[in-house]
Amino acid sequence: GRVIRRAGLVLNRNLVVGGVRARQRRAKLGSCNLLEALEDWYAIQCRQPELSMADFGPLNSENLSVVDEMPLGAKHAYSAGTSGFFDALFDVERPLRDALETATYLRRNHWLTSATTSLELEALMLNGEGASFAILSITFEWLYDGGVTRRVRSHVFRAVPGEQLVMDYLPEIIWLGLILVLLQQELWEVVKATMRRELRRYFSSFWNWVDWISIAVGVAITVSSLWIQEMTSTLARSISQLPRAPLAANLDGLAYQQSWSQHIDDAHFIVTMRGWFSLALFWYSSIITARMLKASLGQAKLAMIQITLADGFWDVMHLMLIFLVVFNNFAVGGKILFGPELEDWSTYPQCCASAVLLMMGAAKFDQLYEVAPISATIWYWLFILIMMFLMLNLLTVIIVEHFCQTRNTCGETAGLLKDLKLSWKDFLFRLEWRRDQFREGEYKAFFMGNPYEGLVEGLLQNAKASEEMERAAAKNCLGLKLNRKKIEDLSVEAPSAEKNPGFGIVKNLELRKIACDAATAQFLLDGCEDFVASEKSLAHLGVLNQVRSFVQLLQQSKEELNSHCGQMEDGIVEDQEKLERILTRLEDSVQMAFDGFQELAASGIDTLAPPALGQGGEMKAALQDLRSTAGTSEPLPIQP
Repeated sequence: GRVIRRAGLVLNRNLVVGGVRARQRRAKLGSCNLLEALEDWYAIQCRQPELSMADFGPLNSENLSVVDEMPLGAKHAYSAGTSGFFDALFDVERPLRDALETATYLRRNHWLTSATTSLELEALMLNGEGASFAILSITFEWLYDGGVTRRVRSHVFRAVPGEQLVMDYLPEIIWLGLILVLLQQELWEVVKATMRRELRRYFSSFWNWVDWISIAVGVAITVSSLWIQEMTSTLARSISQLPRAPLAANLDGLAYQQSWSQHIDDAHFIVTMRGWFSLALFWYSSIITARMLKASLGQAKLAMIQITLADGFWDVMHLMLIFLVVFNNFAVGGKILFGPELEDWSTYPQCCASAVLLMMGAAKFDQLYEVAPISATIWYWLFILIMMFLMLNLLTVIIVEHFCQTRNTCGETAGLLKDLKLSWKDFLFRLEWRRDQFREGEYKAFFMGNPYEGLVEGLLQNAKASEEMERAAAKNCLGLKLNRKKIEDLSVEAPSAEKNPGFGIVKNLELRKIACDAATAQFLLDGCEDFVASEKSLAHLGVLNQVRSFVQLLQQSKEELNSHCGQMEDGIVEDQEKLERILTRLEDSVQMAFDGFQELAASGIDTLAPPALGQGGEMKAALQDLRSTAGTSEPLPIQP
């Protein structure tokens, strides 16, 4: 159909609200930063960093009629007022000659002078088909070198629809519902920690703080979204009350212009709030990512990668300290060498961005070479060798080294596909378990029960796990395994159930005594068989396990040697006993012999041996003479 033409319509669909505002910023004029003699010779005032708030132009005239003759749109063009800006307003609802009259007046009365720093043309527009508002801003800036730059920006935000449906708020409602569910879970965790007197331990966990921050930021984002929608609704209602052309003759022109100019400021505020809202959404997505990292601690391979990053964090930070110092040196050097000639290196942020692009491979060496061939070549190749070949490779080495250490410690870990298979198997078992609970009339367990409830706590208690092991178990899915490896590595000999109950074998009856029924216990034991088999199949691959195998061989050899030595000792003891019996008999025989000799000597028989031939009488006579000489008739004793 025919398109209805009305004032302020742009491209047949975008309607300017009220008019166009020209906002000027002015600086104070003063002396230049030059030598006094040189400044006198220059004879031109320079703009100061401070903005000027003073009236100028016709407002400085003593003739009050000049002020009264100002066009309506130029009433605030020469006075900053309370806003701090000099605004010229052009109504689109009035005839075009009024806007031309205002523009002509501003030009003739030198509205733009050497003190002008910037001029911003702003207009708020409404697009009905897109159901959105748009702020069009064209900014002109007067540079110190006399040039003028132009920047065009547009910000679009959705207008409030005519019919408010529940579907319009459905994302916020779902979002708020999920946040409330998370809040309920965290409050229940706080209650349980309080009952166990572990509240300090609960709040010492980094991931619990992440949960509470996600709840707080999520609520704040939801409230902010509703607040922005309310501000947009207020702006829409206020715009709908603006008069339309032709304007009434008794309309207060200044109040009307101030009204739609305020709408532009309100739209700017909404755009600013939406910018902060978008930034909050970005940070909230980062928090959600952190929660995803928390969830991934339940998967072995993902947890292993996170442990690698956590273990290597401080090494990477120390490397980054050196990296940033060296990078800053090259960035500043590039600004010194190429900044006066190339815009990409003219400021510190730009030279850092250009250095990053160069490090990523987007090099513009030809531009650098044109500025300073020799210096550019030296700077470029030093940057490539140090930053790319040395620093980045050193970063890779640190991460790979920590990953290899973590992988060697963790051993073989299950992948996502295997976990999905185990999860599906567990899901089927839970369905079967709930079906059994329903058949047995345990309806509370059917709806709210957990077949593994209290099992982990019971196993830790039976294993007499230390507080460190309990914290490791709560930290990630590899915590128990790593802690167990740590205990195993403290001794060359493999830990046993006698020394540490946690290394004992658990049977069906023990699981049933702890916290589960027979079906659950059998399901867990069946699943553990495959895991234990895989662990044993890889046990020979570790160096420590090889040493333990060698130690076991030594122990077996020691036992065999002890057995042989024991047998030898038993034989020696038996022979010793026989020898002792023989020596005892010999000793008794000798003693009897000595006693017999004493009796013979007492009876006068010195010896039982027959006398030698020819010496019988002579020897007996000699003995008799010897007795008589000693004055005794008793026979001499025979000394043994």
